[in-house]
Amino acid sequence: MGLLLFKGMKVGIQDGDFSISLDENGTPDSNLTLSTSYNMLPIWMKIAYENLVTSNKASKAVSENWCDDNEIQKSLLITELTPSIQVFVACGCALDAFYDQLKEFAKISREDIDIWKRKRTPRSAQIVEIIRRVYKLDKTFVKGAKVNIGSIMEYRDKVVHPSHEVQHTCSRPDIPVNVDWRFSAYKYSNAEIAYQRTMECSGTTILAT
Repeated sequence: MGLLLFKGMKVGIQDGDFSISLDENGTPDSNLTLSTSYNMLPIWMKIAYENLVTSNKASKAVSENWCDDNEIQKSLLITELTPSIQVFVACGCALDAFYDQLKEFAKISREDIDIWKRKRTPRSAQIVEIIRRVYKLDKTFVKGAKVNIGSIMEYRDKVVHPSHEVQHTCSRPDIPVNVDWRFSAYKYSNAEIAYQRTMECSGTTILAT
């Protein structure tokens, strides 16, 4: 059976997947099994971009169609919330994928990993450290990256591990009432920032098609 390979894949041979042998007649035989890994970073960024476009349209609808009807208000906010949440999730997953791609070049020792585990170092801090080591970034960039990646991962985690505890409501500049904090946090303007910062950190180029 053939093997489908295309751009974006890494190909390798795992231990035990290549062998050469001789049969009872001395005829040589060989067996090779290739393993692959598809690069998910561009996929996650594509998902983030597509949902960002949808979030932008929904955000404009909030401003243009807001009225006194409670059901319409709810529908407008949820229509923006849904794709905005997916932008944060996709950006967080993209950063995780970027971390995994870089770690083999970052000279991270077993001791480093054990220290991270012992100190419960946040995932965002681990990602920043990997990027810093590989690209030898200056302190100014690292400082900004810690804030940006920390925020993206924090709000990604709040979606993936949601809490139903009550929290203070928040205001939005585009509507005249306070709303649940999620409708303020997961809106287009914040999703756009998350997307832009992830692109800056990962250096990924996505064609908006």
